[in-house]
Amino acid sequence: MNKEELKQLRYVKSEIESIKKQLSDLDYTVATDKVKGSSSHFPYVQRSFTITGVDFLEYNRKAERLRRKLNKRIKELIDLVEKTNEFIEDIDDSLIRQVISLRYINGLTWEDVANNIGGNNTSDSVRMLCNRFLDRL
Repeated sequence: MNKEELKQLRYVKSEIESIKKQLSDLDYTVATDKVKGSSSHFPYVQRSFTITGVDFLEYNRKAERLRRKLNKRIKELIDLVEKTNEFIEDIDDSLIRQVISLRYINGLTWEDVANNIGGNNTSDSVRMLCNRFLDRL
């Protein structure tokens, strides 16, 4: 596993949130049509009427497409998280395990990672520690 694969976690998570927002913001499509009709009583004079309604077929088609896309991304994220967790569990050094987990699984900034680990660690020191480890792979 390399740095690019680890970065994909954050991007896939943000893509899932974006798709969820698109799904919740999906609007109904209003359809308008003209029909001919007449009164049910005499004289039966034919007239044109304009009717307006919601196009549920179009809405359902768009919603289903977004749901399929969302499910695909969620499956991709689950696979990536499982792969990353297996990679992290195989790391012998506890500090590096914590740094990679906090940064790539929890999505924290380097500053937050350094604060969570504590000690005399700075954002640059944990970043360089992680980069050196990943470069050795």
